[in-house]
Amino acid sequence: MPRFDKINSLQIFQVLQFGTAILIGVLLVKAGLPTSLVSVYEALMFIASLFCFFWVAGGQNALLQLFAKLDEATQKRAIFNVFLLFLLAGSVAGGLLFLFQKPVGQHLTNFEQMPLLNLLALFLALNSPSFLLQIIYLLLKKYRQLVVFGAVGFGLQLVLVVLPIFLGFSLRESMYGLLAWALVKLIWTTVVVYRHAEWRLDPFFFKKYLLLAWPLLLFAAIGKGSEYVSGLAVSTLFEDPKAFAIFRYGARELPLAVLMVGALATALIPEMAENPALGLKRVKEQTRKLSHWLYPISMASMLAAPFLFPLFFNPDFKTSARIFNIFTLLLASRILLPQVVTMGAGKNKVLIISALMELLVLIGLSYWWGTAFGLEGIAWAAVAAFMVDRVVLVWYNWRVLRIPPADYIDWKIWVGYNLALAFVFLISLQI
Repeated sequence: MPRFDKINSLQIFQVLQFGTAILIGVLLVKAGLPTSLVSVYEALMFIASLFCFFWVAGGQNALLQLFAKLDEATQKRAIFNVFLLFLLAGSVAGGLLFLFQKPVGQHLTNFEQMPLLNLLALFLALNSPSFLLQIIYLLLKKYRQLVVFGAVGFGLQLVLVVLPIFLGFSLRESMYGLLAWALVKLIWTTVVVYRHAEWRLDPFFFKKYLLLAWPLLLFAAIGKGSEYVSGLAVSTLFEDPKAFAIFRYGARELPLAVLMVGALATALIPEMAENPALGLKRVKEQTRKLSHWLYPISMASMLAAPFLFPLFFNPDFKTSARIFNIFTLLLASRILLPQVVTMGAGKNKVLIISALMELLVLIGLSYWWGTAFGLEGIAWAAVAAFMVDRVVLVWYNWRVLRIPPADYIDWKIWVGYNLALAFVFLISLQI
């Protein structure tokens, strides 16, 4: 039996999550769903993420920072209180989407009439609270249960979304499947909270949690929205409805790069908050270890993408391969984890400044380079903007917190691997 820990269990969970999203896209195309309807599905998932990603990420990270500093009784109340907040926030998000279906469809997509938004609103309300479950499993050190939840949950999602199309039904039936999946996850989450939490309101914890969470919500909203800003740029600059799906399938990066690094950062936040010296050492060791196999895989994926995208999807998605390769270059900034150091020090407000700078660069470059270079220009804008965020945080940690970059970054490994990644990218342009 494999041994799961806080890092690899979360990494496996997120790989399952992202892999399922990719596989659903592939199977929808293979099931014969027209590219235009695949684009509708992707637009629906884009809107769902847009309505909840910022408060979900902020709420998760605030609980990760705070949980280890609480006594056992308060920890139990914390789980219940944050669960209530996620329930409320999900209901508000779903309600807003339901009330403003028409403007959302008109301004956030390039479709004349966006279908199924009423079902998507219900999905938001049902699905949002279950985003807390992986964090609960992580904090309670129930790593095997986290992996089981990922395997069962995402396997069920795949079946319920794709099977209706293979059986000859429409995208509406796939949305019904998605609703059923969200309901199962909500029940699962409620049962876990019932078993491991004290169902009691704690106003003192609420105040402490919200004070810690609001900068993280803003950070996520304005600094982690490259995918969403880029998507809006595509919708604005390109009239062809197919362009949205083509860009979205390319703009996913290498799943392992996104998810392994993201899971590592999430798992290390509590360590940095509890023991900064040990946390810095762990960040450097784990990113070095991850680099040794993540960069070679990324290079191989760059060379394979021009052949695999048309094979897995159809010739319409050939352009997605080059966009994917540009987004793979994000690994250069993603592997750096200065935000973990900043969060560990409790300086969450600084994250807002770096995120705002990233957003401004992203908006400006997306429309400038998108107009000049097309979809690839928007992809390059995302790469440049994300690096701005990392540079700002590295500078802050160094100059203000007095933590040298070398304490948590292995510069020789970073420079060497990124030179090799750039070289392979140039080769991929000739394929």
